[in-house]
Amino acid sequence: MKLNLSKEIYSLEATQKAAYRFIDRVTILIEPAGEEWLCEIEPVAGHEDKFNEHIANFKRELLDQQLRKKIKEETEDVRNLILAYTFSRTGLQG
Repeated sequence: MKLNLSKEIYSLEATQKAAYRFIDRVTILIEPAGEEWLCEIEPVAGHEDKFNEHIANFKRELLDQQLRKKIKEETEDVRNLILAYTFSRTGLQG
C-alpha cells in the first residue's frame, strides 16, 4: 500500500517516529516525492489480517507525533526559561 503525505503538513521527524511505533506490525519505507512523503507500507508476517487497522492506527499516531512536535516547538522558549531559572537556584552553575 502507498500513502502520500504532504510535507507541508507532516515533518519527516514525525513521520519517522510514527513509523517506528509500528515497526513490529508494519514495515514503512519513507521516501521524498516532490512536495510529499511517499510511504510504502507492508504488513509484517503474522499481521496481515489486521493490516487496515494498523494503517488507521498509523495515521492517528502520525497526527499525534506531528502535534507533539508542534507543541514542543511552540513551548521551547518557556521550557528553556524554566530550566534556566531552576538551575540558577541550585548553585550548579559552572
